[in-house]
Amino acid sequence: MGDALLLLPKGAMGLLVLLGLLMGSMRGGRARRTTVLVGIAVLALGFGAGILLLGRSASFFHAALVVDRFSLFADLVLLALGVVISLAALDGPGAGRDGDDFVLLFALSLFGASVLDSAGSLIVIFLAVELTIIPSFALVAFRGEDRRSYEGALKYFILSVLASAVLYYGLSLIYGATGSVAVPLATEPETSALLLVGIGFTLVGFGFKLAAFPFHQWLPDAFEVSHPEVAAFLAVAPKLAAVVALVRILDGLGGQSGAWTFALALVAFGTMFWGNLAAFLQQGLRRMLAYSAIAHAGYALVGVAAGSARGLDGAVLYFAAYASAAVGAFLVVAFLEREGAGDSIAGLGGLGRRRPALAAALTVFLISLIGVPLFAGFWGKFSVFLGAIEGASFGWPWWGCSTVPCPSATTAT
Repeated sequence: MGDALLLLPKGAMGLLVLLGLLMGSMRGGRARRTTVLVGIAVLALGFGAGILLLGRSASFFHAALVVDRFSLFADLVLLALGVVISLAALDGPGAGRDGDDFVLLFALSLFGASVLDSAGSLIVIFLAVELTIIPSFALVAFRGEDRRSYEGALKYFILSVLASAVLYYGLSLIYGATGSVAVPLATEPETSALLLVGIGFTLVGFGFKLAAFPFHQWLPDAFEVSHPEVAAFLAVAPKLAAVVALVRILDGLGGQSGAWTFALALVAFGTMFWGNLAAFLQQGLRRMLAYSAIAHAGYALVGVAAGSARGLDGAVLYFAAYASAAVGAFLVVAFLEREGAGDSIAGLGGLGRRRPALAAALTVFLISLIGVPLFAGFWGKFSVFLGAIEGASFGWPWWGCSTVPCPSATTAT
């Protein structure tokens, strides 16, 4: 019974799914609103339980589901995100005639991300990715009054199907090379061409889920046409869960670090460079935040590529810091759109006179995204680059570990 308590955070998100189903049978707007508030209270209780459970770990269903400090911390971020997005949606996409559909789709995707961050099996990873991504197609297209949302959702769907096929092919090759679906493997596998190709396909598939360069093409269009609350969710939840799952897969392959850390380092560099450069050239606030989300995925990958315990910790902590600023910025965009201000950067001129509190909040969020010292974004960047420096002190594992033992992510768990 004691270990079962570790499932309380996930149980809270699962209960939100059930409440979303229950809302479909309600006719009154007040009853639906009350149900959403009950769901928010459940998520808050799950958050409190998760804080008390930090530091404990256990596995369930023959180790197919693993709860450790990585997954518990990711669940805390997801629960906090669920509370904020649900509150914001009360007067947004969740308030309309199809509000129950929005809550259900959002809850399903949130629960899928929670399962993904605890996946201890390649099969569970497959199921969790689908549970996270499939509802998000509909969430992007939920803005039915704007026909562009269908176009953005279609682009997202087509590219996602292609990327999922690549990811699952890579996972199948890893299974073929190792003979096991467990993550991590019981014994270290021998290096083979089949295993290396499987790792390569898996990295490409996760690159799409993280919107890493050059697999990021879907993100700006999806963010531009979806509700800001949806964009805020997609900027954090699927990426955070994907990072944790990617760490589990790669660390579970033992001494294969030379096959993937250098590739991840190149992807991280390209993602940071292109994301920041493209964000600088944008004229719309949404697209600027979209390319910013791409760049921040690159920063998180720095921690993963470092290969050290501190780097992997930093990658997970980074999303918590990024989430606080990104979600806040998107909610400001949502408020401006409800006032008819649009999302043009040029249209923000004079916002300080019209809405000083809103302008101050947006300034703080953007400064945090930049990484100015003492703000949350700075500490996020500090954590991942500190991990990278620690990796350098070990001789950078992507250059090989013939003289110095490579740090292992298992020390972080």
